[in-house]
Order: sequence, then C-alpha cells, then structure tokens
Amino acid sequence: MGIPFVRSRWPWRRAEGCAWLGAWCSVLWAVAAPWRNLGGLESERLRWLEWWALCAGIALGYTMGAGARDWARSGFGRTYARAIRLALYPPGLVAAIALIALSTVGERGPIGVVATAFLSYWAGFDVAFGAVPMMEGELYPER
Repeated sequence: MGIPFVRSRWPWRRAEGCAWLGAWCSVLWAVAAPWRNLGGLESERLRWLEWWALCAGIALGYTMGAGARDWARSGFGRTYARAIRLALYPPGLVAAIALIALSTVGERGPIGVVATAFLSYWAGFDVAFGAVPMMEGELYPER
C-alpha cells in the first residue's frame, strides 16, 4: 500500500492560501499583542476575556464562513457577496455600537476586547471563505 499522490492543477493556489492564513495570523497577533504586553488591559479578568474572545471569534467565524460558502453554492440567486453581507454586517454593527458605548462611558480596557473579538471573527470567516478553498486548490469565489 502506497500513499496516494495528490496532484493539483494549481500548486501556487495552495501557497497563496497558506500565505493568506499566515497574513491573518500576523494581523491578529499585531492587534492582540499590544493590548496584552503594553498594559492596555487593566486586569487579569480582561486579559482572559480577550484570550477567550480571540479563540471563540476565530472558531465562530470559521464555522460561519464554511456555512456561508455552502449556502452561497446551494441555490440559484445566492451570491457570495450576499453571504458575506449577511455574516459580517450584523456583528460589525454590534461591535461598532459596543465601541461607541464603551468610549462614551470612558471604559478603555474593554475596547480592545471588543475589537479583538470582531477582528478574530472576521479572520475566521475570511479564512474559511477564501484561504481554505485556495489551500484545497479551488478558485477564490467570484460570484
């Protein structure tokens, strides 16, 4: 028994998908690290909350992204653009309202947690929607 040889018609697509994933990891690290290392979060509770928001946001975003990609492929008249709007606009609106409310009240620590949560959700969604299919050798969704 040998290992099956997987042949890809577009090997650079896989590399582009991996680079896309690496770029999102770099962005999330660049956003989350200063809050933790430079004292932007005042308490240990906020540090743990940010860590859980980061992990849960990635998992939820990836799940929503895979579901949105399948939903867009499943029927006539369903587009990838509509799936992205349905999945990103409501959390973005909630995050914007939370950021405005927190800055109005004067709470600066939780602002980093909210920003990290939304950005990690977006990263998970985008990786499931674009980077993973590219790593599998598929084209990026265009319709």
